[in-house]
Amino acid sequence: MATEGAELKAAEAGAAPPSYVEAKDVAPPPSYDSLFGQLKQAKENSDGHVDFVKTCCGILVGSVACTVCLGIFLAIPIAMIAVGATYLHDCPAERMIPIYLIVAGVFNIVSNILMIIRGQVNKRKEGDEEKKSGAGPEQLINCFLFAWFIAGNVWVYRTYDAWQSSNSMLDTFCDPTLYYFSFWIITSTYIVLGVLLVICLAVCICMCICGKKE
Repeated sequence: MATEGAELKAAEAGAAPPSYVEAKDVAPPPSYDSLFGQLKQAKENSDGHVDFVKTCCGILVGSVACTVCLGIFLAIPIAMIAVGATYLHDCPAERMIPIYLIVAGVFNIVSNILMIIRGQVNKRKEGDEEKKSGAGPEQLINCFLFAWFIAGNVWVYRTYDAWQSSNSMLDTFCDPTLYYFSFWIITSTYIVLGVLLVICLAVCICMCICGKKE
């Protein structure tokens, strides 16, 4: 046994250190403080694909990039409030359209601010109870916004062929700036949701393929 131990030590002592190229090619494991590390850890700890997608959404919401995007998206609700207030009495064809813009803009600002705050708090605190504590009012606001969005669809799309902008004295008049702004705000929401759905499906497919290879 002593001879084998001496031979092992001699072999270790005589082994040449790795070259610079070999040492350079060995990448360190991903840090779990990084976004990639958090997503990989979420994949390992998730109970299924649905749980993994929910966890990934929470991680992305708390990321700096998402916070910056939410800050940019605050400009859209502000524009909704401005347009709705400016043309509040300029759409007798459907008087709820400017009101829809104002209410949706206000609650979207509140929802975005709460989401930014919750994302920053979750990065500094640990524990499920602390993370869930700020989600109550945000969920209620989002439920209201969903119902209000459906109502806005009805008000805007049913007026599509029933309004005109040539004679402001008629009940079918609606300011074109107000109507087209409302129309494209709602329509662009569906476009963005479609793009996000395609991206999520592509990510899920890639994760499944990578998981099978591993």
